[in-house]
Amino acid sequence: MRDDFDYDDDFAQSYDEEEDDDDFGMTFEEDVYLMIREKLRDTIQEFKGKYPELKKLESAVSSFKVNAKNTDDSKFYPLAAKLLSEHIKPLTAESEEIEEIYDNMQADIARFKNQRAHGHEGDFYLT
Repeated sequence: MRDDFDYDDDFAQSYDEEEDDDDFGMTFEEDVYLMIREKLRDTIQEFKGKYPELKKLESAVSSFKVNAKNTDDSKFYPLAAKLLSEHIKPLTAESEEIEEIYDNMQADIARFKNQRAHGHEGDFYLT
């Protein structure tokens, strides 16, 4: 039985020099959504000792689920980010820190509509 996989053909692919090797085939939308989730997680972990009200935010984020079957990445990830934002918005009334996190998160969410938008600068959503 002959193996149809030709290693020489697979490694002969030419890769664009400007292509980012770190994205592992992720779409722009997936990359932005995962960055938002990562910043949110890191912000909560970094500051929840200083601001105990962030524990409510942590609980809300960890309980967040999206069910959007048969949706391609270009629609799913912006929808998931919007729904996550709406999920945590009620908590903004309880704390200035959560409101700051929410507002800074909106800058990153705006990148779904405008890829050239700068988004929120920094590793955390709190300063």
